[in-house]
Amino acid sequence: MANIYTPEQLQKKIDEYFEWVDKNPFYKYDVVKTGVDAGKELKIKVPRPYSIQGIIYFLNINTQTWYNWNSEDQKDAKILEICTCASNKIKQHQLDGASAGIFQPMIIARLNGLSEKTDGTIATMDTTGKTSEEIKAAIQAIEAAKKG
Repeated sequence: MANIYTPEQLQKKIDEYFEWVDKNPFYKYDVVKTGVDAGKELKIKVPRPYSIQGIIYFLNINTQTWYNWNSEDQKDAKILEICTCASNKIKQHQLDGASAGIFQPMIIARLNGLSEKTDGTIATMDTTGKTSEEIKAAIQAIEAAKKG
């Protein structure tokens, strides 16, 4: 499928997307909890995160088109570079926002395929200086004393 944008048109449209997002924050509402203004409603600006889905919608293209443009199979190197840079900017904005507590870290981690891996083992530390046999014997003595 032929690209519906020239590289120049695509760069301009992507720049417009980032500008639109920056100029159109979300708003959340809260209430002043103490002081003279207690109970007064506050309108708080919350930055809107850049997103792949948002840029796809803004460009009026389908998801597959975006991923094709970001693919190594993309024949137009300028399109590939523009889309790769935009994807990197989106990811960096999301991660910076999550790190600063502006965006939900768990959602941003999922969007970017990040996860914390654990091996399921539990580490314990003996600070008594006793051997494991001495600790087991002490536990058995306590349990025997409870039974009476």
